[in-house]
Amino acid sequence: MDPIVDGIKKKYRGCIKLERVNYHKESPWHDIVFPLGSPEFALLNSSNEILYRWFGVTEPEEFAQILDPLCLG
Repeated sequence: MDPIVDGIKKKYRGCIKLERVNYHKESPWHDIVFPLGSPEFALLNSSNEILYRWFGVTEPEEFAQILDPLCLG
């Protein structure tokens, strides 16, 4: 998953903040996102509300469909 995460970081670095949450480790982010599976990605707003979730193997295009209008539009 690192290449996908690295690509998202690079493409959207001026628009979103990325946090990695370990599925097996308790943390404040883990409590907010409450991961349901692994791999999993969640898009949160500034109030830490989940706007969108991706589960399992996710292609970069699936992220682009949601993030491009928010960040590049």
